[in-house]
Amino acid sequence: MLGKFLENINQKNLLEPRQKVLLAVSGGIDSMVLLHLFEKSEFNYGVVHCNFQLRGSDSDKDEEFVRQQILMHGVPFFSTRFDTEDYAKMNGISIEMAARELRYNYFEKVRVENNYDFIATAHHQDDLLETFFLNLSRKTGIRGLTGIKEKSGNVIRPLLFASRKGIEDYARSNFIGFREDHTNSEVIYQRNFIRHRILPVFLELNPAFKANLSETIENLREVEDVFSFFMQKEKSRITSQAGDEVSVS
Repeated sequence: MLGKFLENINQKNLLEPRQKVLLAVSGGIDSMVLLHLFEKSEFNYGVVHCNFQLRGSDSDKDEEFVRQQILMHGVPFFSTRFDTEDYAKMNGISIEMAARELRYNYFEKVRVENNYDFIATAHHQDDLLETFFLNLSRKTGIRGLTGIKEKSGNVIRPLLFASRKGIEDYARSNFIGFREDHTNSEVIYQRNFIRHRILPVFLELNPAFKANLSETIENLREVEDVFSFFMQKEKSRITSQAGDEVSVS
């Protein structure tokens, strides 16, 4: 996997060797594999961790586990705690959305204050497919059907080429420790419902389903690129902008 990891970073132009990366590490298997790959690749990196205080003592144990792992790696470590439930109630949003807003706001704050070029998350191929179905169920356009991107602003996702099984195999063969989140099996969350109830049905229909859908998403990305290019070209032809004011010819 290390070779494919480096090849993917190079092919997708995600990162230059001189650039600094802030790794989002939860302590789960995906992020611990990401940490291991960055260590083996000798990139300049630091680690950031969020404790959302949603799973009682388990959340604190996750934080302590990551802290101890980072001490062994000898790299900068940043962490914070959130009252996620209160934030969700105050803003009238779901727990999932609250956690997402809190963590990305914190990641960006740490990135800017400590001069990191990028934030790297451990999203992988299965996350990409789950996001496709989530967006499809909510109604979306071409962009929504392209799911998660390898590079979006200051966020990179260098594991999108890897399947969950591939990550599990790599962790096992390299004796990588991690923390198990029991909520990953609870189907009350939409993403988990898709993971445990929807995707297995498609795999039963066609064992090559995941690989095929990944290729389809890549095709949709190419369509979006072409569409966006010509839309921007047409927009430039018929509009002009002065400050915040846009005029249509």
